[in-house]
Amino acid sequence: MITKQTFHVIGFVLLLFAVFSGHWFFFLFGGFFFFLPAAQDWWAKSMSKWVSLEWTSDQTRVLSGTPVHITVRLHNRSWLPLPATWLRFTLPEHVTVEGADEVRILNHRTSVRLRFDLPMRKSASRSLILIPNKRGTVWLTDVQSETLPLLGEEPTAMTLPVSFSLLVYPLPLALSPVVLAESEPDGNRLSRQRQQDDATFQRGVRSYMPGDRFKHIHWKATAKTGSLETRLFEYTAHPNWRIVGHILPSYEPMMQKYNDITNERTISCLAALAGLCRRKSVGYELYLTVKQRGREHFHLPAGSGKAHHLHVMTQLAQMHHFVTTPLAPVLRRLEGAHGKEAILIVTPRMDQSVQSSAERLIQCGHQVAVLDVSSDPVIIQRFRHARLKKRSVMMG
Repeated sequence: MITKQTFHVIGFVLLLFAVFSGHWFFFLFGGFFFFLPAAQDWWAKSMSKWVSLEWTSDQTRVLSGTPVHITVRLHNRSWLPLPATWLRFTLPEHVTVEGADEVRILNHRTSVRLRFDLPMRKSASRSLILIPNKRGTVWLTDVQSETLPLLGEEPTAMTLPVSFSLLVYPLPLALSPVVLAESEPDGNRLSRQRQQDDATFQRGVRSYMPGDRFKHIHWKATAKTGSLETRLFEYTAHPNWRIVGHILPSYEPMMQKYNDITNERTISCLAALAGLCRRKSVGYELYLTVKQRGREHFHLPAGSGKAHHLHVMTQLAQMHHFVTTPLAPVLRRLEGAHGKEAILIVTPRMDQSVQSSAERLIQCGHQVAVLDVSSDPVIIQRFRHARLKKRSVMMG
């Protein structure tokens, strides 16, 4: 029997005794037991007006394995104390929590409980440390609160809204610092065939593409055409790299093999290459063998700088539940690229098809390097132009 029913039974017995005895004291005492559950119900419904939760963090974008310091503040603006108030929330299983009163793994989720003892018209704070160990986004939208009731035995439950998100970037693999330099063309000559936009001089506009910088949008052209337009700049001779990431299906039924760990290693290698290009101030565009908004593969236009690097890392962090496509069509598409391109292929499966595609790219005049991430350390294989033997023909 719950407390509310117990109070009603006691109140009914006292009122019944008061009717037969005629004493006004029993009427008041019995009415008091009926008043307590009603007061408790009123307090439970009005708690959301007096109690609020504040959640702050020192970082919102971190690498995997980076500690994030969280401050949780609970405010009590009522004239009643809140003893033994527990806050409970859940996070993904890969998130490690330090500084909580209770941390458990339930249904592949990390369940966290914090205790607060709030006097009237006071606030209390707790500090936590969250350590995410996997890329992705950590969301938290509400926290469940349970407080010791003042007028009964059952705890008073309440949902406190929270707005918190943590973007976790993939942890880059440890790559050799000479990987990019070894993959550059011999002589490192700049030519008009290896071009990159120079923001000094504008030469026109084009339709907006995902990944374009916000400051490069041409607002006057956008107002005239009714769609976003991006400025086109004059060419310079700085080289652009084309990085191709080979993402395998999550599960291959023919091979009865799960590729989640392999794909995570590929994504970590792509993150390492993005950081290397950022440090070397090299522009690059990214291709991934996953479908994107109806397209057969993911393509991020060429760019450089901090904004482009953050956009690439965000795309790598948020890539979940993807539909993969074969690597060969992506490389076949690059064969028809104009000019001499520097192509870097990141694949966990170095088979004969990748070798054949690399050789065809070489025959088209491109510079190709392949990073095999199936082993540790990462193996780089550089393809060079084959020397064609000249044949002399004797005319009779």
